[in-house]
Amino acid sequence: MDFKTAKDTESSLLPLYLSVFVAVLGFSLVAPIFPLYVIGLGASYSLLGFIISVYGAVQLITQIPIGRLSDKKGRKPLIILGLITFTLLPPLYIYASDPYILIPIRILGGIGASAVWPLAMALIIDQVSSQRRGASMGRYNAAFYSAMAIGPLVGGYLYDRYGLSAPFYFWALLGLISIIIVAVRVNEPPRHHMISSLPSSGFKEKLIISGYDWTFLACCGVVMWTGIVGGFNITLLPSYASTIGLSTTQVGLLYLDYAGISAVSNIYFGRAADRGRRKLLVFGGCLIGMISFFLLLWASSLSQVLVLMALIGLSLGVGNPAAAAMIADATCQSRRGEIFGIFNTSRMSGVVIGPLVAGLMADLYGVDGTIIAFTGISAAITLGTLIIREPRDSR
Repeated sequence: MDFKTAKDTESSLLPLYLSVFVAVLGFSLVAPIFPLYVIGLGASYSLLGFIISVYGAVQLITQIPIGRLSDKKGRKPLIILGLITFTLLPPLYIYASDPYILIPIRILGGIGASAVWPLAMALIIDQVSSQRRGASMGRYNAAFYSAMAIGPLVGGYLYDRYGLSAPFYFWALLGLISIIIVAVRVNEPPRHHMISSLPSSGFKEKLIISGYDWTFLACCGVVMWTGIVGGFNITLLPSYASTIGLSTTQVGLLYLDYAGISAVSNIYFGRAADRGRRKLLVFGGCLIGMISFFLLLWASSLSQVLVLMALIGLSLGVGNPAAAAMIADATCQSRRGEIFGIFNTSRMSGVVIGPLVAGLMADLYGVDGTIIAFTGISAAITLGTLIIREPRDSR
């Protein structure tokens, strides 16, 4: 495959990074109010966990087929269809009168998300060389997490100033803006460039390069932990914060702290991943996250929680770009829509596991029991990174 120069490539990817930022900013607006909103409709913690996790559960089913479809038909049209759901569904939340009504809304939203995140990642990888994958994934993650940092503060302000409807309507507006950006400014390489390496017999390339199956699984485990942390944050972070006397505004500050540090560190460590030692970055990031999460048990003030949430955000920034780059290095190039469908399915399995575990453990053992359970999951994933092999011949 012929790649553009690094400068030209990054310039052409800027609209895609921007569309990711705008889209994530939209749904992150409701992060600090969504758990309280659902509980206010009469849901228990367990039902809250289910309502949140069904969004990810749908993506477990739909991301891989949609990824395969994008390998054949193209990524940009499917991304636009996914973004349409980000525009049409938010107002439906406003008119929900029962928590169970939220379930079909979340299902449709999950289908839309399946057409956005894995395909955006695949579209980026389609256009960069192996030597630039870490940096490009770092920028993608930075766009994602910087929006996650800003969105809750903006959403909290809109809620306090204009009421419950305002964050949801602004989410719909941002969804419309992201559609326009993708439709007008995002370009996709011709499909024949992506499939030129297929054998003439018509058989598919093997999905994973021989000898790297365990590396692929371990890297999927790393991104699953990202989803688990996100599931904890959206489900129980407001409740955890309230147990130590923090206000809603301070909860928004925690989101800003966590996601802001993650965004900045993704850029730096994405570049570091392109210089080598990706396995060390993945292991180190997971280890930092595990220790920091465990220490939440002893945090008792805003300053202490801010430090720990910053370290958790840092852990994701250290390990995630390297894991995504190794996924691309260890797999075939003609099936990247499917590959990143699997990769993001792993993340969404964490988004499913996180809220379910958080809700169940909170009902049974309180917030502290949830933190202990999550620390155990993190320890298992950290140990799993020790089996990673770094691909030597990246494509």
